[in-house]
Amino acid sequence: MKTNDVNNAIENWLGGRADRPAEEWLMKEMKRNAELEREVTLRKRTDEILADRDVIDLRLKLKAMEMKKRAAGNVRRTMIRSARYAAAVVLVAIISGSLYFALRPGSSPDELYSSYYSRYESPGAVRSVVSSGNTLMENALASYAAREYDRAIIYLEQVINTGQEDMESVFMHGMANMEVKNYPVASGSFTRVIAHNDNLYLEDAAWYLGLCYMMTGNNEKAVNQFNAIASSRSRYGKQAAKLARKLK
Repeated sequence: MKTNDVNNAIENWLGGRADRPAEEWLMKEMKRNAELEREVTLRKRTDEILADRDVIDLRLKLKAMEMKKRAAGNVRRTMIRSARYAAAVVLVAIISGSLYFALRPGSSPDELYSSYYSRYESPGAVRSVVSSGNTLMENALASYAAREYDRAIIYLEQVINTGQEDMESVFMHGMANMEVKNYPVASGSFTRVIAHNDNLYLEDAAWYLGLCYMMTGNNEKAVNQFNAIASSRSRYGKQAAKLARKLK
């Protein structure tokens, strides 16, 4: 589910607007996703604090009305009480801010992925449609260019199964699988490209392999991968260094 959809599901549940299937889905996700559970807990506590703040604001308004009715001799005492209420409001605001920053988790893998992932554009991509007159590889690249990734994967697997040591087909197989979020399979393709160690896709394969590690929960491998890229002369060096710091 996309980040926006997850946010909507949380807000609907907290606001009492979620239907039963949506509520059951969110409860299930919270049980297996500690980060999501922390986010929901944070938002719930923040809503509770803000609700308390609304009560305090109401009390302040009532106190202001009371002050107008009091005699001049009681003004000083009333102002002291109002100051206490104002101080309480400030305290709630401070607690709310502290709680938010204390409980709010860092950027999630999905958020980092959205920020750092960009679709690979194959230099040899065929812009024409798939045709029976094309080779398997040409049809694979045409499908990838048309964002028909499942079809591209089928063609690429046929190319790979011919036994030819063609790292372009292996690399593009990894990219097509990334686009359909099949990160474990994509990792295998990129690892094979890197192990070959004599092709034009080494830098790209290393970068996308790190992203696959991140999206499959292999945080330590992802950090090590990005650190290795950052210490090399890769064009992904700066991005890799930033990601490594954020994942630590």
